[in-house]
Amino acid sequence: MANGEHLPATLDEVSLPQVLPPILLPAFTRADLLKQVLDGLAQQSLRPPMIIAVVDGPRNEREQALVEETVQLLKDFSAIIPVELVRRSQNLGCDKNIVTAFNETFQTHDSLVYLEDDIVPNPCFYDRMCRLLAAYKNQKQVFSISAYSSIAGNAKDQIKADFFTSHRVFSWGYATWADRWHDIAMNTDKLYSNPFGAFYKIPPTIETQATIINQFWLEKQHTTDWVITMTLEALHQNRIHIIPKVSFVYNIGFGHPESKTYRGKEEAWVNAGYDPEACPNTLPPSLELLDCLQAPLTGSQLIQRLGRQKGLWLSPSAVLYLLQHYPGWSSWVSCLQLFTTRLPVLLRRWRSGQPI
Repeated sequence: MANGEHLPATLDEVSLPQVLPPILLPAFTRADLLKQVLDGLAQQSLRPPMIIAVVDGPRNEREQALVEETVQLLKDFSAIIPVELVRRSQNLGCDKNIVTAFNETFQTHDSLVYLEDDIVPNPCFYDRMCRLLAAYKNQKQVFSISAYSSIAGNAKDQIKADFFTSHRVFSWGYATWADRWHDIAMNTDKLYSNPFGAFYKIPPTIETQATIINQFWLEKQHTTDWVITMTLEALHQNRIHIIPKVSFVYNIGFGHPESKTYRGKEEAWVNAGYDPEACPNTLPPSLELLDCLQAPLTGSQLIQRLGRQKGLWLSPSAVLYLLQHYPGWSSWVSCLQLFTTRLPVLLRRWRSGQPI
């Protein structure tokens, strides 16, 4: 705990910040989804003082018309909550637009609450996020806060409070502070980086195993995901995130024709933890992760998890690292079996000049 400060037991005993943070809201071509998000913001028990809406630039005439629809919707909503409209003169792309927006906002604000244009908040969302920002402002180990519940393994039964500490975070309803953001020096040049060097060097736990899989695909496909990069940078500094046991935001973006990532049918896990009436209150008694969340996976457990990912392969450098760092016959056999069974994938990529 910072400066010997006592951690509050509940959010209800935490005073709101003297200056309420803005809502940072990126938008693009999904005005129909954005309208539902804005309707949710209009119904907040604590109304945000302002929205900073960052609209990426269109890439063609079709997108131009959709962007104008988004812009007009935001202008009309300013009669309810003031909207500071930032329009990009060109298309930056999702990740660059968002990371740039964070850096721009933190030039004039000490904290922010982030909401995407397909994440509908329940009425307690903004109040809870503001109180969480106040509760953990001086706890520098806490990197960020989320309104979305994602609980690895069978840990849910061990979580006694309404919130818990985690090394994994979703951006679906998110908040952080300028000093934490600046601590990891997050910028658009860092989007392709991994502070651990390679996906197979990320410390494996039941929480980070999903991040390891995601990072594998980012490295091999040479694509970006600002949330994965931010998660790894925070993990590298042993920072934690405050996560709710129940979600108080709802994702409506799956299957939308303009969605970048989630184009298919919504899977069962997406909104399984949502409660439209949730107003979570009790806080974890310490900043320590549950033992089951921080316990490292064995080599065999890690390789079995990698093997369940369809299409994943191991490069020679990955095999060498895993053999060196996870001694024992069980780990070695599992590693070599995965390498040999997926070798055809590696060879096809090597022959076509793709990264291996």
